[in-house]
Amino acid sequence: MALRYMREMTKASADVAKNLYVYRQILSHMVMRDIRGRFAGSVGGFIWNFIHPILMLIVYLFVFVYIFKLRVGSGAGTSAIYMMAGLFPWMIIAEGLMRGTGSMMENANIIQKTSFPTEILVAKSVFAPLLSYGIAMLLLALYKILFTGSFSVILFLPLMIIIQVLFTLGLTFFTASVAVFLRDTVQFVQIAINFWIYLTPILYPMIMLPEWAKKIMYFNPLFPLVDAYQSLFVSGRLARLDMFFFALAWSLVFFVLGAFVFTKLKFEFADWL
Repeated sequence: MALRYMREMTKASADVAKNLYVYRQILSHMVMRDIRGRFAGSVGGFIWNFIHPILMLIVYLFVFVYIFKLRVGSGAGTSAIYMMAGLFPWMIIAEGLMRGTGSMMENANIIQKTSFPTEILVAKSVFAPLLSYGIAMLLLALYKILFTGSFSVILFLPLMIIIQVLFTLGLTFFTASVAVFLRDTVQFVQIAINFWIYLTPILYPMIMLPEWAKKIMYFNPLFPLVDAYQSLFVSGRLARLDMFFFALAWSLVFFVLGAFVFTKLKFEFADWL
């Protein structure tokens, strides 16, 4: 029985990955249209993609680094890099998860009236913020290379982004599927996102936690991903390879389970929307 379910989950995740590849041109078109459409007609245009995360980052840095005197490593500069290394991936994950969870309801007409690969709708919600905010991560990597000579950042960053995408896709496939049948899922995800950022060492270092909290933290699937990003940008390398492999393992587990649930339920979407 267990072996049969494992085969089904593996096949489901492979089918979802195949559909995303086969319909990659539609996906890329929808992602670019989403990015352009969000600020169509505004004076700032595409620049608003940078203003929002930068303003959020300034607020966090001012409060935690300059008011609460958070210090990581050698001083305020290292503390700022530490916080940015955690916040940028978190912003991408949070927005992708929130938008992706409601993607089936938002596109109910398409799902009901056409034969459409619904995986694309979830993937579009995940990839759009990655392209919008991912530039900030690249600029942070460029800063690290130019001023510290840490060229290993640019080598490991693509791997981290792939792991992050798998993590977000898997989680969003699951929440988007459940939201079709239980609409309160969207509100639950919003609440969970608001708490998750404070339950993960993004705005504070792990060393500030008591021993019992440090042990519990390893059950937080977001923790190894954020820790790997922070060690990469602060030290210029993956200081703890175990965190990298933990992040990879969590991402694969989420993607396989999320794809399996989505594949099982997607044929019922049109009847429930």
